[in-house]
Parts: sequence; C-alpha cells; structure tokens
Amino acid sequence: MSKIMQAAFKTFLRDKWNEADERHFSPEAIARNSFRQADFVKTTAFVAVDNKIILGYACGTAGENGLGSLEVVGVDPDSFHKGVGKALMSSLEQFWRDNKQRKIHTCVSAPNTRALIYYISNGFIPVGYRKDHFRVGVDEIILDRFLK
Repeated sequence: MSKIMQAAFKTFLRDKWNEADERHFSPEAIARNSFRQADFVKTTAFVAVDNKIILGYACGTAGENGLGSLEVVGVDPDSFHKGVGKALMSSLEQFWRDNKQRKIHTCVSAPNTRALIYYISNGFIPVGYRKDHFRVGVDEIILDRFLK
C-alpha cells in the first residue's frame, strides 16, 4: 500500500516530493496510522487484491455523531479505470451506512485532479479551500458528501 500511496503523491507533487514524504508514506507509517482508534470513532480499511497483488486500498472513519471521514483511497496506476476505486468506495459506503453516518468529509490536494474528479463523481462536493495546507504551494480542497 505504501508503494501505491507514494506513486500517487509523486504524480502530482513531482519536484515537491521530499524525504519527509518518504518517511510519512513508508510501510511502517502507513501501518501505524491506518488503524488509529478512539472511543467515539470506528476506523476501517479495505484492500482490493487480485492474485495476491494489492490493487488498491481505502480507509475511512465513522463517528458516533454521524460524521464520518474518507481518510484515503489509493489505487495502483496499473489498475486505473478497472473498477477498483468504485469497489473500494462501495465498501466504504456500506461501512458508513451500517454505522448510521449522515455526512462524510475528505480533502484532496488541489494538484491531484484525478482524485478530485473521482471524489466528485462519487457524490462529494467541494465546500472549502486551504491555502498552502499540505506545504507551501500545495493547496487542499475540502469536500463533503451527505448520505441519503
């Protein structure tokens, strides 16, 4: 999963990718941060696998207050446009519905247009903007989605 995440960020960060990013998206960091738990929030992750090869993964949360989050979705570039992202989002949606979530929030780095299009096509609506959030020169777009 770390390899997929690094590849995704490198595609839009390009020359802004640095050693801190390597550490942040290392296999150890991904494993450590993927399943943070709190008393009032459930965290889950889904992994898409074919022939023992990881094609993608997604992580989300469900809060007691009905506010969930889409923490991350990553799909191997070789698996783009093959339904992997759709299957992962479907699994997350079921998790959110099972946990009675009314609203889901996420954010995406503004240069990551592929992910932005993916989120919008899955019902997320841009609601805000964070200037220089990820780092100087990399803004974030805040998105929300209400579940019906």
